[in-house]
Amino acid sequence: MDNSMYRQYPFTVYTYDSVDSTNAIAKRAVSSMGSSLDMSVHVAGEQTDGKGRRNRHWLNTDEAVMMSIVQSTKLGANKIPILNLVAAAAVRNALLNLTGYGIDISIKWPNDIVTSERMEKICGILSEVLTISNTKYAIIGIGVNLNASEMPSDLLQPATSVFRECGRHIPVLDAVNEILNEYETQYDLMMSDTEAFLKRFSESCVSLGRHVSVMNGDEKLYGIGESLAPNGQLVVKFEDGRTDVVYAADVSIRNQDVIDDRLAKKLLPKRSSKANKGDCGRAAIIAGSDDMPGAALMCTKACIRSGAGLTRVLIPNTLVPSFGVIPEAMLVSNDEGADKLIDWADAILIGCGMGVGDRTAGLLEKVLRSGKKCVIDADAINTLAVHRELMELLHDKAVITPHPAEMARLCEMKTAEVLKRFTPSAMGFAEKYGCNVLLKSSSSVIAAADGRLRYNDSGNNGLAKGGSGDVLAGIVVSMAAQGADPFDAAAIGSYLLGVSSEKALGFLHNRFIEATDIVDIISAELF
Repeated sequence: MDNSMYRQYPFTVYTYDSVDSTNAIAKRAVSSMGSSLDMSVHVAGEQTDGKGRRNRHWLNTDEAVMMSIVQSTKLGANKIPILNLVAAAAVRNALLNLTGYGIDISIKWPNDIVTSERMEKICGILSEVLTISNTKYAIIGIGVNLNASEMPSDLLQPATSVFRECGRHIPVLDAVNEILNEYETQYDLMMSDTEAFLKRFSESCVSLGRHVSVMNGDEKLYGIGESLAPNGQLVVKFEDGRTDVVYAADVSIRNQDVIDDRLAKKLLPKRSSKANKGDCGRAAIIAGSDDMPGAALMCTKACIRSGAGLTRVLIPNTLVPSFGVIPEAMLVSNDEGADKLIDWADAILIGCGMGVGDRTAGLLEKVLRSGKKCVIDADAINTLAVHRELMELLHDKAVITPHPAEMARLCEMKTAEVLKRFTPSAMGFAEKYGCNVLLKSSSSVIAAADGRLRYNDSGNNGLAKGGSGDVLAGIVVSMAAQGADPFDAAAIGSYLLGVSSEKALGFLHNRFIEATDIVDIISAELF
């Protein structure tokens, strides 16, 4: 581009070959020329020092839109940030128009344009306010990854371009003109009917109804984006029960997935149509006591029902008669067989109904020292809280499945504090001990040692009864035995418990069939 200007009603557009940043040149221009630069736009072919929020460096990509809008405004200081939303809506609409709606994009509050499914960034917006002679000027910087065919792999946030998403090359000035047309439309709507503008914005805002993290100074808070305030700010319901308005914080959703059918099916271990029982995973379960035989029965039943090819269960000898109702399970009734059982298994579950004592501690140590995929549930969790030296044996193939009271015992804090800091409690433990945490509640969080997060919102209060946790643990170990990564196994198990009954049966299809089901069917048909 050469240094030139042209009219794009109602804007005057200035173009430059290279600038430090379009916001910087816009501020210098309006500082020197005042009102004559009102409703001007500054477009550069290159930025040498472009900045985003918190002074972050802005990436230059091939044939990108790098522009800043200068506009005087009489909006109050509390409402000026709504111009971010106006610009974001304008860019989204412009890109949809230019691609013939051939691109699936959303707005991440307040002003990033991202791909709707993968949350990869296409556009960022930075607005600043400059006051000259009692007149306020909004400087709105817009950067769009337009025609880049490749993106750097080491970005803080995954990014993509319009070209990569739809294969269409769009001239930069065509994009600038379309953005300005849409900006005028969205601005007029916002000024004439702010409520209608915010309603339209909300329909394309991916931050609403989603689990979000919010940077508040040096502290990261977690909650759900609920709605937009009248001035365009985000209303968040935080995990500590507060509902508050977010003004100038970083809001992130990029590392957080809410498990749904699509994601659960993607994570589900693949199963060949010609698979035999030896191909479908070997699950070992160490569970039960004289006082709690039902826990061992329920987790074993769930493990088999969820598709594990072979399931062996170490139980006290007194429980052997109870397992006549699960003929598919192979039984080990002597603790001397524990080492052989652990060596045999692809994944191990320990804790359901075992009680807290030296026996549980000894078996738990064997499981952890094996380094194998394992699920630590119920009394194995309570044993960790008593024998805290065993926590040092936790590893990245281990999944612990506490409810808030169990988490409180592990972290030596009050249950109420766990509930107020639900996500940080799970994340902090996972990071400290290098394991995976499935912290159970009406909305469960799954945290990995490397910072990954997933949430499960499925289920209802019908699961608030004894035995649900045993079933969950059985599903998780089954998925791990069948080949799922422990973090993924925890996510699948949490989701499947939530969508239990008919929906779960339909979800897993023939994976849920037991041998006794076939016997029942044959009996019904023949007699």
